[in-house]
Amino acid sequence: MTDVQELRPKDGHKYFWGKAHVITAGNITMLKSYDTIVAYIDEKGKFHRTWEGWSATTGRHVRAFGGPGKAEWEKLPVEPVPYC
Repeated sequence: MTDVQELRPKDGHKYFWGKAHVITAGNITMLKSYDTIVAYIDEKGKFHRTWEGWSATTGRHVRAFGGPGKAEWEKLPVEPVPYC
């Protein structure tokens, strides 16, 4: 079963206005920023990067999802989106 919920900001803003979603499929939790899966958290709680880019807005989405800031993001390998 797949569950989709709107991501909530953690930086004082009220909404991301439908531009960021958390998708839970099995034991994987993915972050969808705009129309792209940019990261996921695996069943062990480890954060994975799946998108090569970075933008200020997607960075806000990543941090609200529990991911790193830009410097640490850029050190992570880009991995494929998991098949769920």
